[in-house]
Amino acid sequence: MSEDDGLLLNFASADTPSVSSKKTAKVSGGNWKERRKLQLRLTGRGANKKNDASGVNKITVDSSRMERVKQANKEAGKDRGSDSGSSRKRVKFAESKGESGGKDNSYVSSLFTSNAETTTLKPTTSSKTYDASNAPLSDSTTFPGLGINEKLSTHLTDHLRFKHPTKIQRMVIPTLLAQDNDVFVKAQTGSGKTLAFLLPLFHRLMSEDITRESGLFAVILTPTRELATQIYGVLETLTRCHHRIVPGIVIGGEKKKSEKARLRKGVNILVATPGRLADHLENTKTLDVSQLRYLILDEGDKLVELGFEETITSITNKISQNSRIHETLTKWKGLPSKRINVLCSATMQNNVEKLGSIILQNPTMIQVEKQHIGTVEFEESEVGNTAPDQLIQNIVVVPPKLRLVTLNAMLSKYIRSSEASRTIVFFSCSDSVNFHFEVFTRNGKNPNKKQAAEDIEEEEEEEANILTAPGLSSSTTVYKLHGSLSQKIRTSTLNHFIKDTTPHQILFCTDVASRGLDLPNIANVIEYDPPFTIDDHLHRIGRSARLGNKGNATLFLMPGIEEAYVDGKLRVVHPNEGSLRILNYEQILEDGFAEVQEEGTAAAAAPAKKNDPKRKTGKWDIHATTWHLDIERWLLEDTGAHDRAGHAFTSHIRAYATHLSSERDYFNVKLLHLGHLAKSFGLRETPKKLGKSINHESVSTGTTKRRKKDEDPRKKMLRMARLAVNSASSEFNY
Repeated sequence: MSEDDGLLLNFASADTPSVSSKKTAKVSGGNWKERRKLQLRLTGRGANKKNDASGVNKITVDSSRMERVKQANKEAGKDRGSDSGSSRKRVKFAESKGESGGKDNSYVSSLFTSNAETTTLKPTTSSKTYDASNAPLSDSTTFPGLGINEKLSTHLTDHLRFKHPTKIQRMVIPTLLAQDNDVFVKAQTGSGKTLAFLLPLFHRLMSEDITRESGLFAVILTPTRELATQIYGVLETLTRCHHRIVPGIVIGGEKKKSEKARLRKGVNILVATPGRLADHLENTKTLDVSQLRYLILDEGDKLVELGFEETITSITNKISQNSRIHETLTKWKGLPSKRINVLCSATMQNNVEKLGSIILQNPTMIQVEKQHIGTVEFEESEVGNTAPDQLIQNIVVVPPKLRLVTLNAMLSKYIRSSEASRTIVFFSCSDSVNFHFEVFTRNGKNPNKKQAAEDIEEEEEEEANILTAPGLSSSTTVYKLHGSLSQKIRTSTLNHFIKDTTPHQILFCTDVASRGLDLPNIANVIEYDPPFTIDDHLHRIGRSARLGNKGNATLFLMPGIEEAYVDGKLRVVHPNEGSLRILNYEQILEDGFAEVQEEGTAAAAAPAKKNDPKRKTGKWDIHATTWHLDIERWLLEDTGAHDRAGHAFTSHIRAYATHLSSERDYFNVKLLHLGHLAKSFGLRETPKKLGKSINHESVSTGTTKRRKKDEDPRKKMLRMARLAVNSASSEFNY
């Protein structure tokens, strides 16, 4: 026995008579690799290595480390024993260090240990459903009955297949046709607000002898380019029944010269984003707004949230200064005798009320929830915002380390359970979208690759945003969409997603796709990152369950204070009993990672035994861990992918810190387990080691900087919040 501080363990060699040759020989001490090698040698399967002079292998282990390992194993055993939510035995993976040839010394934690469990939310089994609250009303009056002319009504029913108007259309269309007052429209997402204000506008323009040279009669302002493009597309479909009316669009993302050329030729209805419209009003002399009769603000709450209040005020002031409506009252008798302002929103908060008090004058309030048409009193209005009745909202409380594998299991479950499906997954930032898109499309191909591409660079950029997902299924296509992409790519991505005919399509996106977009047949919406406000939640899930169709939405939360978000916020906007359901994440993992036996095989024909240890479908936790370890090893091998994962993690933390102060009781960045959260990004490094690696990289590139003093925690959090707010604003590229 040596006199040092280490523990000396003597193991007998395989040819020693005193050692049993059974396969169950037990050894102790050292790390798991050394114990495994010795076990193999004792059973005659390992390679014989030279012993030291005494013929004895010596393994020296730090005694303090041994005590820590024993204590950790003991605590882990207690945690597993006290886990009442799961009776399944977890598989212990002995891998404790990276496998990069000694270069990576990061710790590899198990997915299924040291995870916090939900304490307040228990899984529900409700199957109660409700009738659609935003469906077209088959028993209501037809479009001609609402006052729409026969030519336009026939075009709607025969060519666009709109058989009946919705509730909001039945209330708004007669009001805009009969009155010349300002209107505030509030209705659920997917209820048909766009046609509610476009149809009366188009009807009144059709009643006059209007051409493109007649001038500009209507401006529609939207917060995002995607929504503006969608509304412009609807206008183009309406003009097929009356070609003289010419729509136009100015949203940025392309050269102003081409936009000026379109305005010079003349447009009657202009769809725009506020920043670009203000620019043209200032610098484009051919843009004449003297005959403007309609100013429509769609998604008014988002317009104010993005900081367009001052821009909109300057736009309305300039329109009022240049108005010459009184000079043409006798020429256009069928049009309003003054400018009508229309404010549309699915939510009504203080910011919308402030905008309405500035833009609207004695407006008429139209809201579906209370079947109400009347005068708006902004100071006293307390209008609730609710989700469509037919939408099923699921809540899944997932420990941080298991977020990524649970997302994979959920997507796999959707693909297996239906012949065709469309799914949207919302993330908090563009870096996170890029990372998760790369994870799920590894080794994927571009299904829309052109044989004769005129622009190779454009083709490569498109290919990076639309790829197949071999890891999920051969018939799945994944798209990504966020504000950091060029406008041309964003438009192309949406067009491909809408027209895609493959069995399964998945769109990874930020909130840039949450407002007003009418994407067809969205069966599932997944909020992988929680919304920043409850209104954002309503708009996200509003991409599903549109116009009376069924819908399914799932929100990921983490154990702890986030669980209170369900009772504190969600039950208010999902008031129907049974429409809000709590799911068990372990059941999702089992459904997603359990092996499916092929039909006709003996394994499939044999009756399954729940307690059969050889039953492959029961080893879902092994498959989940193997899948996640594969992601980690891929990041270790690919330095670029590892850096992008690190950027995604830090961007996610910054975005998490920007939750409103009123929701800080549910989402507090100080209470996050950063190490476990980094695991869900495939990172083996702790955030501290991530910082060290970044500093090391700057030193190696010769860009060393003098070390700054430790930043005050409060100032740091405020700085991170400002960065995230700026990033969120840039998502929309104004």
